Amino acid sequence: MKAINYRKRLIFLSMVLAVGLALGQSVLKTYYADDLVRVPGVIEVSPGFTTVMDFWDTVSTLASAKGELLRVESAGPRILISATQKAGQTDLVVEVAGRTLLFTLKIGPGVGPRRYVIELSRARTQAPTPTYVPPVSSAPAPTPQPQASGPAPQAAPVNPELVRFTTTAQVPSDGKGTVTIFFTLENRGNRTIAADPGRLAITQGGNRLSYSLKREPLKTLINPGEALSGLITLEGARPGEINLEWGLVEIGSGRQFALKRSVMAGTRIELEGR
Repeated sequence: MKAINYRKRLIFLSMVLAVGLALGQSVLKTYYADDLVRVPGVIEVSPGFTTVMDFWDTVSTLASAKGELLRVESAGPRILISATQKAGQTDLVVEVAGRTLLFTLKIGPGVGPRRYVIELSRARTQAPTPTYVPPVSSAPAPTPQPQASGPAPQAAPVNPELVRFTTTAQVPSDGKGTVTIFFTLENRGNRTIAADPGRLAITQGGNRLSYSLKREPLKTLINPGEALSGLITLEGARPGEINLEWGLVEIGSGRQFALKRSVMAGTRIELEGR
């Protein structure tokens, strides 16, 4: 088996993604490591588009018997795959957290990117979903008391450890300045997190950019152990740094967090994870 040469750092791709990446619909399918150690999962790749594979942990090694059919980039728990041929089929063996996972890659026509999520086990994703119910009390509200003078309140923590924020950004591909960003928010804490799309601000040079956002699943609350993934599409971006800031709220405690990312619009795909 011939190992695919990959590096865990950003590198230039010889093929820029087509405009359809920004306009096409992301196809989401979930596999489980417990199954993949025995039966290969089918991964579809279309020429001119990128297939994204997101794992529950860091990818340590990967290999294919026909590496010449593919271009593969890996960073942390994410793999990006693009085809170098119009058609073909090969294998992909990925090692994650000591487990050897099996895949069959099929190259054929398509009209957009695809995204696959690989979880450790079904038990993790099918755990009972806790529901937050605000406490109700018949007691009268306490009378507000004057606050004692003291240190000013601290700002919301930036990029807290309890939330993993992974982004993959595609650079502008035409004069419209289209930028596409795949993202994943994973709740590693023990409380539900609210990720309101209205609290996501994207700016460039101090000016806010318009964007559209697709989420999978379509919800705002992320329970402990769950993840929220989606696609952000920007229009009118210029070469240079683009800043993302997403305000999250921890349900129950009311604590607020700020997730921040910067991507550089240029001539490469950028991968950044936490």
